[in-house]
Amino acid sequence: MNKIILFALLLPVMGIAQEPLDKESGYFQLGVRNVMSTFSEDGANGFGMGGQFRIRVLSRVNTDWYADFITTDIGGLAKREDLHIGWSVLTYPFNYHTTKGKITPYILAGHCFDYSKVTSNKDGFYLDELSSAVQLGLGAHYNITDRTDISLTAQYMMHMGKDIHADIEQHDGERDLHIEKTQVRGIEGHMLINLSLNVRLFDM
Repeated sequence: MNKIILFALLLPVMGIAQEPLDKESGYFQLGVRNVMSTFSEDGANGFGMGGQFRIRVLSRVNTDWYADFITTDIGGLAKREDLHIGWSVLTYPFNYHTTKGKITPYILAGHCFDYSKVTSNKDGFYLDELSSAVQLGLGAHYNITDRTDISLTAQYMMHMGKDIHADIEQHDGERDLHIEKTQVRGIEGHMLINLSLNVRLFDM
């Protein structure tokens, strides 16, 4: 399992040669994003917002540092809150120029720290957990101008350690909520989809 995680983190930078520094490297971007969390174990979709900044270290290698806050309604019986703070490495295997009107696809991998809390709407009982996850995904920038882009990213988050699960059970026509902490097994996780607007502020 550890070898799989290590491979996932290194995949985007494998086989990409060191590019010379040019106008496509060494700049700083700041952005805001909308986030959707889906394909989770409890079967509910979460929605939230976040922010990020990027530091482009090479022409074909970018870094993304982000924070998200997501809330999920679990069948009207509970609320899940997730805070993600993490980083990703973005690599551009094809076009890497930030030219107005062009699309720049990328591969990403990274790591984040998670704080999760599930609270019962009925009695306020809750469980919370601090854990971490690795992620691997695909995305693309659409360059509105040479300095501004809209980015769409889909990444699968593979959790490590423990996670909180909320199950809704039926008993005599009544719905009961069961909240518990469980050990994450295999590649258990969820899909995170975000749409962001990013502005290039300055070159470093």
